[in-house]
Amino acid sequence: MASEKTKFFGWLPRELSSEGPRYLALVNALEQDVAENRLVDGSRLPPHRELAVQLGLSVGTVSKAYQEAEQRGIVSSHVGQGTFVRRRAPAGAAGAVARQAVNMALNVPAHGREAEFLSGLLSDVYRPRELAPLLDFHPHSGIGRHREVMARSISDDAFSVDPALLFLCNGAQHALDIAVRLVAQPGDKILVDRLTYSGFKAIAVANSLTLVPVDLDDEGTDPDALEAACRDSGARVYYSMPTLQSPTARTMSLRRRKRIAELAEKLDLLIIEDDVYSFFYPERPRPIAALLPERSFYTTSYSKCVAPGFRLGTLSVPPAFRDRAEIFVHASSWFAAPILSDLAVRLIESGKLDELIRERRRQATERYRLFAKFFPYADKLEHPPFYAWLPLPQEWSASRFTSAARGQGILVTPPTASTVDDDDPGAVRVCLGAPDDLSELSDALSILSEILARPPLSVFSVA
Repeated sequence: MASEKTKFFGWLPRELSSEGPRYLALVNALEQDVAENRLVDGSRLPPHRELAVQLGLSVGTVSKAYQEAEQRGIVSSHVGQGTFVRRRAPAGAAGAVARQAVNMALNVPAHGREAEFLSGLLSDVYRPRELAPLLDFHPHSGIGRHREVMARSISDDAFSVDPALLFLCNGAQHALDIAVRLVAQPGDKILVDRLTYSGFKAIAVANSLTLVPVDLDDEGTDPDALEAACRDSGARVYYSMPTLQSPTARTMSLRRRKRIAELAEKLDLLIIEDDVYSFFYPERPRPIAALLPERSFYTTSYSKCVAPGFRLGTLSVPPAFRDRAEIFVHASSWFAAPILSDLAVRLIESGKLDELIRERRRQATERYRLFAKFFPYADKLEHPPFYAWLPLPQEWSASRFTSAARGQGILVTPPTASTVDDDDPGAVRVCLGAPDDLSELSDALSILSEILARPPLSVFSVA
């Protein structure tokens, strides 16, 4: 068996849920990887026996999983050739050529003027006199002037960021990973919302951590549930996204944030605060870190407001953690790319970042208003991000709706991406930024609305 595993180079799930039948856990993991573009159209899946050996499952379990995946429209099987990831044409388009799926599972901003702004600034950066200093070695925390400009940009009357405690990172994901490594050891427990950011789940797996789910209410984390989970689990770290929480897009009031800060002091909690979406608010809600700076690790991102490929984020740490943070940045990347941080500074100082953020707010508001026309019962958001939380009728489970949408050529975020305890959330996240324009978005939302207008059996019925 060891030799067989040595020769194996095919797809493997990152993790399999321990809840429910094993074949469904395998199908859900496959569905998530397709939705997140880890597997693309035409990818060949491992033969049944080889995958069974790798996962310690029976061949029958893998075969049943592949059959279920084919029924959901995720794969197609060809005798003598194998099993392949596939896209289906929308229902009712008999004989039509299958179109590329609309990916509303991946949270990205709509296209705007980012390329125009960056290309103009790059022409300045690439002048030899400007470029040469950026190609040298620099402090692990980032170039001092860059950190000063960004710290001023992040700070306001209620929250002051010290440049000496600010670290430039390769995106907020890198910043979160460093924060986790600063406060937790393998085997530790971290408190998170019952529905949480999928990237943080990946960090937990990579660092061998156990996530402890905390119930949510209309504002996000329920303080009473947080206190109970903390006392029951003994966890001493809490990961929070208080502004436009992903996946639910809920935002805590100032009163709630103060209550969370009080609990953190009372329970001796450290807080990792993920504030990557606060730029959607013209006046940023006060960070928890402003209320409890000595216990907070505060992260922001330029990737969310500029572009996904603009991998630059920041991490602000308490003074006691500064030296260790520098070691972890050194170990993981040496320093963030100086060309990107220089571009970020130029965006800030030229006013182009503010222009781009205003454009992002307008785009997100337009797209969310369109979403609300199709789904008027969803939450009303004054300052929406590029995603929405879609409540489902009682007869629809999140996994079944995700599968039905895929069968119609629409990818939405599978529930396994965000759930911590494998309970069905009764809703799904629908990302609104990827469709090219409002017309394409309207077509996709219309299809999702039509799916929900019918009972599940009529969508999945077969001859």
